[in-house]
Amino acid sequence: MAVRVCAVVPVLNEEAEITRCIDSLLSQTMKIDVMVLDGGSTDKTLEILSKYGKKIILLDNPGKRVSNARNLALENLPKGTTHCFEIIGHSWVDEDHVETRVKDMLELESKLGKKVGAIGCRTEAGEYTGWVSSWIEGALASPLGSGGGQFKRFVGREKTKVPAFCLHNVKALKAVGGWDERFITSQDSDLSMRLLAAGWELWRSDVSRVYMHKRSSLDKWWKMSHRYGFWRTKVILKHPTRADPREFLPLIGLVLIFALHNWWWAPLAYFVALLLMGIVYDDNKVSNFSGIYGIPLCLIILHTAFTIGLFDGLTRSGKAPSDRT
Repeated sequence: MAVRVCAVVPVLNEEAEITRCIDSLLSQTMKIDVMVLDGGSTDKTLEILSKYGKKIILLDNPGKRVSNARNLALENLPKGTTHCFEIIGHSWVDEDHVETRVKDMLELESKLGKKVGAIGCRTEAGEYTGWVSSWIEGALASPLGSGGGQFKRFVGREKTKVPAFCLHNVKALKAVGGWDERFITSQDSDLSMRLLAAGWELWRSDVSRVYMHKRSSLDKWWKMSHRYGFWRTKVILKHPTRADPREFLPLIGLVLIFALHNWWWAPLAYFVALLLMGIVYDDNKVSNFSGIYGIPLCLIILHTAFTIGLFDGLTRSGKAPSDRT
């Protein structure tokens, strides 16, 4: 069966980046369908999208959330669609992105002798919008900030529990019932765990990239970090095997401070490591060497807010994020 891809793009108030996103999808060297699902934008997003006419499929997403949008897309895919490409309104791709990924996926499946549930790609930063965005990118590039998720700087092709910006097999998606709409964030992590439990393999490959803008303020960075910690708890409570020991290192370090007799070396080692990350991962062409202190600051915010979020996730239900719109 021939591969037919539909790019699924949930949007909400994306006027600043949506043109670049859609143009990059419509200029693909492999013909694809583009489905955009608007969650009630109040800026000029819909006005911009209307100019594309029949080049895109534009649907209203009454549920507003990403998980609602993707399930709605799953119900309305063009006939013959075999794969969904996940992307968001403030990201974009190179013109050969889909063609390269499909060829890579088919090569992998030929080697394995079976279909895979999904294959992810590398996530890269878009143009920096100031010092803070370069600090955040440096923090995420460092070993103390990347973890094993969507911002990991992996090389080659590998199995994973957490592929990013997936090219999903539609049969796999339908087999597990799509996305769990209770998850406002981390819906992809939950989906991946259910795909794995159903016997589908998940992979990621560095042959292609998705570019996206990082947050440009420390306030939004705090909110995002807290939100990721909050929803990580929700995912772990549902799927205990999703737990990654690295995500609990800040908490373990805090416990060590109180548990060890000579506790003073623990925070000292931590701050030395932070300073080293600032020196190694500072992009001085952008930050004018401010990353030497800015990257450690962003890492402290990430570790603190994420850890607080882990505990917060035990005590209350979630709400829509406020760090994007």
